[in-house]
Amino acid sequence: MYVAYYLHWSLDSILDLEHPARVRVIEQLNDIHRKISGADDGE
Repeated sequence: MYVAYYLHWSLDSILDLEHPARVRVIEQLNDIHRKISGADDGE
């Protein structure tokens, strides 16, 4: 699970989040990953 990898969180910590919060965290990580990888450069 890439949330655990990027944030260094345990699986239990991630699963303890309510579903909407977990979705927000995943969306935010995805946005950050796109920005640092250059995927938002219009490619």
